[in-house]
Amino acid sequence: MTPFKKIFQNFSMLLIFLGAVVVVNIWSFAQKADQQKAVTAQKPAVTTAVSEETTSQPLLSAGTEAVTGTAPVLTTAPPALTFQTVDLSYFDDALFIGDSRTEGLALYGDLTNADYFCNIGLSIYEVGDVVAGNPNEGEQCTLAQKLGQKKYGKVYVMLGLNELGTGTTEEWAQKYKEVLDQIHQAQPDAIIYIQSILVVSAAQDDPSGYINNNNVRTRNEALKALADQQTFFYLDVNEAVTDANGCLNADYTSDGIHLLGNSLSLWKNYLMQHAIVKGGAATFSTPVQTTTTAVGTGTLPDGGTIPPVTSAPLQTP
Repeated sequence: MTPFKKIFQNFSMLLIFLGAVVVVNIWSFAQKADQQKAVTAQKPAVTTAVSEETTSQPLLSAGTEAVTGTAPVLTTAPPALTFQTVDLSYFDDALFIGDSRTEGLALYGDLTNADYFCNIGLSIYEVGDVVAGNPNEGEQCTLAQKLGQKKYGKVYVMLGLNELGTGTTEEWAQKYKEVLDQIHQAQPDAIIYIQSILVVSAAQDDPSGYINNNNVRTRNEALKALADQQTFFYLDVNEAVTDANGCLNADYTSDGIHLLGNSLSLWKNYLMQHAIVKGGAATFSTPVQTTTTAVGTGTLPDGGTIPPVTSAPLQTP
């Protein structure tokens, strides 16, 4: 073999070797490129999977917000207050507001420890303007002055008979609410009782006139709606004094409108058995016994009179 051929042969083998190296490098580069493409192509799927996993756990997200955010304010309704039975001392700090019926209670009943603001013919429209007071003391003052005299724990209101023929029930109830709000503003800690308007007897129940029991019941329903059972409480005193037909029992009245002196204990006992006691137990836990005391005679509006009362026990209906 000549030197030239030997050199050519060696050069050929070198070229083959270099070609092989180049091919291997190209193949290796291509493999790496394919792997990189595969990794790049897989990334969105991973991102989507994570996103789906995150959105599929709303409770975790909500829980995180509940911990890091502002907690909602929980409100609890105040407990319902129920009527209890009390003794006469319950009325030591009570004020009664009303017309001639309340005046009869003041003069001839035995709630002598209570205070009164009453007058013949008083109505809800006039109670804030006229002068009245405790008839046992000959007092004359305005309602605002009376409410400012001392702190009352309870205020009992019974008005509405004298204005049955005045205004609509809605207008009347709105005025009643204004008076109740005035009382509450002056005596914010007082329990305020809205007493039902007493019905009249069957003899006085005149469907053709404005004084009739249908009108009384309609307005009593409006009064009931004013009670919130927290500050204002409705008392259906008629439960204690009506007959089987829902009229004022003729045995308890002489004029069909006002209670007789010996029937006032029915009213009193109903109040004693329907009392709200805030922050403590009732002061008297057994049923109240109905008794009567001897009182004098008296004259009430519209010709009504209160005759002498005997000391015989009175049966509660």
